[in-house]
Amino acid sequence: MRIYQSVFVFACLIFPLVPNAGKAAEGALSAQSYQPIEARSAVAVRPWDNSAENLELAKAIEQALKKQGFRVDGNAALVLSFEMRDTLGNWSPGERRSILELEGHGGRRGGEDAKVRLNLYESNRGGMFNQGRRPAGVVPSKYQIEMTVDRKGGSRHWQGRAAAELTRSSGFELVKSMIPFIVKELGNTVKRRSFTIK
Repeated sequence: MRIYQSVFVFACLIFPLVPNAGKAAEGALSAQSYQPIEARSAVAVRPWDNSAENLELAKAIEQALKKQGFRVDGNAALVLSFEMRDTLGNWSPGERRSILELEGHGGRRGGEDAKVRLNLYESNRGGMFNQGRRPAGVVPSKYQIEMTVDRKGGSRHWQGRAAAELTRSSGFELVKSMIPFIVKELGNTVKRRSFTIK
């Protein structure tokens, strides 16, 4: 019993120290409609890559389609294809702020040539009166899902994309949670609309 209590106390102490733990993910989606998609249309869902993760995402997309009133049929004339992509995050060192710079060189006769520079303002690194544009920090990983709806042997009806930065959970779960937002806009044109994943 004491072991479980210790683990619980440790988790409570460490949770606030985890960056962005429990933070809602902010995403953005865009979509373009080329031809109308009628309500209650039959749609077949096919991933561009038949990995285990994509097959699971396909099931989530089918559920989202049904909630929006579409029929899911593997032989449907309209085919929804999708792909998941990621951009791994990194550490950005930023630009080091410099206010005062000293430089000295030995002279021929034993004297020294010294220079003093006082940096009052600099756009990138910052100076005495500003912080600069590029502070150091973590650039989070970004995940996105792209979808297209095409008619078999015909033209494209719709395409959309949703993306969000990874703040919690896993990239796969983040992509899965974006599915209802993008499927909701199936057949619509959207110019960069933001959404929040709680």
